[in-house]
This record gives sequence, structure tokens and C-alpha cells, in this order.
Amino acid sequence: MFIVAKAMLYVCFALLMGAFILYSVPRESRPEIFFSKKLILLLIVFTPLFGIGELIRLTMHLGEDFGYWMTFQNIVFSFEVGKGWLFLTGISVLLFFMVLFNDIKEDRFFAGLVVFLTAGMGISVGYASHAASLESLGFLAHSLHFIAVITWSGVLLVSGYFSKGEGPNLSFYKWFTPLAVGCLVTVIGAGLWLMNYIVPQYVNSYLLDYGQALLIKHILLLIIVVYSLINGIWLKKRLKEGTTGIALNKWIKAEGIFLFLAFVTTAVMTQQTPPHDVADTLKMEEPSKLFTLFSGIVPGENPMLFFNFSMMSLVWLAGAIVLVLSVFASIKQNKSMVLAIVASILAAGAIYLAVMSSVSL
Repeated sequence: MFIVAKAMLYVCFALLMGAFILYSVPRESRPEIFFSKKLILLLIVFTPLFGIGELIRLTMHLGEDFGYWMTFQNIVFSFEVGKGWLFLTGISVLLFFMVLFNDIKEDRFFAGLVVFLTAGMGISVGYASHAASLESLGFLAHSLHFIAVITWSGVLLVSGYFSKGEGPNLSFYKWFTPLAVGCLVTVIGAGLWLMNYIVPQYVNSYLLDYGQALLIKHILLLIIVVYSLINGIWLKKRLKEGTTGIALNKWIKAEGIFLFLAFVTTAVMTQQTPPHDVADTLKMEEPSKLFTLFSGIVPGENPMLFFNFSMMSLVWLAGAIVLVLSVFASIKQNKSMVLAIVASILAAGAIYLAVMSSVSL
């Protein structure tokens, strides 16, 4: 339940940020989107409702001895996660009434203003994050990472799933391509920064559920980058030449599916113990069943993983490359989106198996 709430929180953030950004650019520089005010208001209401899931989880974990209501109050007013949620709720209320009493679709200045308010809501997530509790700069790293993710994914999701016609035009790509590149660089840079705090033993973390989820998230990000290159470079070039013959929206939607899967994986990570020291964490938790199943390794008391590429890992990697090329061929020939998505999932699975067959003790 908490994983679903967390994933939907990310979706709400992304859709709000994407809609506000698109409404803040000139009409001719965006696809024709149909995103009703009622839907925007619902997303604003749902954001703090989904955000309260972490507070409820902590209350259920800590409240058995002291009473659940007293524990909940203490968490809200004393814990950083509670203060972050109060800040999120306060901005949500302000945003709700601003959108209710203004025409966001016609007022670009107002749309730009609420983009900054939504970013402020994103900062509240960084303030309540685990990284912020470890290091003061962890707050900045998480906030940058989160805002970059919802900006990039939000514009894509709204453009793909809430637009009319064949898809974006060249005017859209002129501003979105540099924005997407900036967001990607920020996501990677801030992500590495966060890992330095949370997962200093990255390869060793594969032994744990948190590390497995993080690895799967990174593989999904790799698949998303492949789609971004196809959508943002190759299809853009075809559009400029006037020779697409391809429904751009279809492939933006395909990329959006993997963005959602990345949201779900991130939500799973929030329910796991961050492995600051893998050996110590293994004293309290069992090794990941996924790890033991696909690597065949049973860790000892003080495990230390390292990469040792084998013929099998190279075979899996070659299979992944072939599958990625087949995705590009499917898009080039404008075939079924389902076919491309299945090939992409298989490619992600092949990359995962290549990694798992490469680790040794």
C-alpha cells in the first residue's frame, strides 16, 4: 500500500509540473494538450494525501507502545518527515486556490509562477528525505534530483498522454531538448551525489533488496535514455526533414511507461533499509532473494563483491544490444508499440542478467 502511495505521489508531481511547464510556454511551442482544471485540482489534492503515507508507515511502526494518535502528532510536529509534509500541504493549499481562481491555460505568467510553487513542493520532499538526515547537503542533492526527474518526466507524460494530434512539433523540441539534457545531467550528477551518502558500497549493495531495486532503477534509466535519444534526436531529425511518417506520441508514451516503472522502483527503495554498510545491514536482514537466485552466490559474514566478466555475461550483454536495436527497428518501421515495449523489457532483463552473472565474491 505504501509503495503504491509513494509511486502515485511521484506521478502527481510529474503531471502537475509537466502541465504547468507546458502552459507556461507559447501555444505554438507545445502540442495541443487537454488537461482539465478539475484534473489539475484533483492532482493537487492527492499530492499531500499520497505524501502522508510515509507518516502513517512510521506511526504504525512506532506507535504500538505510545499510542498511534500521539505518535502521529509527534511525527508531524517533531520529525523532519512530518515538517516536510506540513510544508508540502501548505503549498498545496495555496496552489489549489491559485489554480481554482485563475485561468492557468491562458495566463502564461501565472503558469510560470505555479511552476516555481511546484518546485517548492518538490523541495519539501528533499527536506524530508533520508539523505537530508545524513548530511545537510543531502537535502540539496535530493531536491535537485527530484525536481529534475519530475520536470523531465512530467513534460513527457503530459505531452504523450494528454495531447491531441500526432505529437510535438519542431518548436517544442527547440526548448524541450536542452531542458531534457539539463535534467538528465542533473539526475545523473545528483544521483551520484546521493549514492555517496546513501550507498557508498554500490556493488556490494546488490546483496540487499535496496541495492537490487537501485540496480533495476539504473537499468530502467538506461532504457529511458535510449528512448530519449530516439525521440529527441532521430525522430526530431525526421520531423525537420518532413519525412517522419511516424506518430511521435506513440513513442513518447512508450518512454512514459518506463518512467512510471522507474517511479515504482524508486517507491520500492523507500521501503527498504539504505545500506550505509552492507556487512552491518546483513546482520539484521537476509540477503536479497533476487540476488541469490540470479547470481547463485550465498554471502558470508563479511562479503565483498567485485566484477568478473564471464562469457555468459557477455552473451547476455550482446542479447541486450540486439534487443535495443530491435526497438529502434520497430520505431523506424512504425510497428506496434507493444512489440517495442516487450523488446525493451527483455533488453532490461538481459542487462540485469549480464550484471548478475558478472559479480563474484
